[in-house]
Amino acid sequence: MAKYAWYTRLSDTLHRLTVLTLVGGSLYMSGGLVYTLYMNGRRYEDKVTTPPQKQIEGSASNDGESKSTTPAN
Repeated sequence: MAKYAWYTRLSDTLHRLTVLTLVGGSLYMSGGLVYTLYMNGRRYEDKVTTPPQKQIEGSASNDGESKSTTPAN
């Protein structure tokens, strides 16, 4: 096997690290994107397929709106 100069081995090592970093980072980001899209799709599907719940009369959110006080004249 031929021996290469130190600067050739150094540049080869730097190139390999750069390529591995770019490929690994791209795979990591792609995996995160796929996971996010999948989870948002499931959440949307659950939201669309679940029937909306009816509000119960006298609930806490309606108490302030239904009771209006008017000054007596």
